[in-house]
Amino acid sequence: MTASSKCRAAFATAAASAVLAAVPVIGAQPAHAQPYPPGPPELTLTATTVDAGDDLGFTGTGFDPNEGVAAVLFSKPVKLGRFTADANGTVEGTVTIPKWTDPGKHIFRLKGLESKKSLKAKIFVRPHKPHLADTGEDRSLVMLGGTAALLALGAGTMVAVRRRQHN
Repeated sequence: MTASSKCRAAFATAAASAVLAAVPVIGAQPAHAQPYPPGPPELTLTATTVDAGDDLGFTGTGFDPNEGVAAVLFSKPVKLGRFTADANGTVEGTVTIPKWTDPGKHIFRLKGLESKKSLKAKIFVRPHKPHLADTGEDRSLVMLGGTAALLALGAGTMVAVRRRQHN
């Protein structure tokens, strides 16, 4: 074997080793550092005052990974839904406050079904107000204009009839 073929063989071996070593690194996912120790459990709401019948969004932290979490409204316990925490123990969702909920102070609670961990927040519920349907069209000005035109036409007709009767 000549010196140049030995160099080529050494170079090929080094290149093949580099490729074999790089393949697992290229396909690896980046590591995400988790804060340690984890922060205290926390409950965040989109609002603390809501109308009965409206939606309430929430985010709760500190549950076990992939744990089932129940959302409940208290004074009278009302189950609002069941959610699942993600791999970090965070649960997010939206619930609807029932239309028949009594106005006043209530407690919104998230409770882990396995860990029994619980997060609470005070909310104030206002009476249900029915929302009018929005059809996308507003013809009130057309109706008002048409009504005014009919009144003017009627008044003009009466004036014309009275003048004719005097002549």
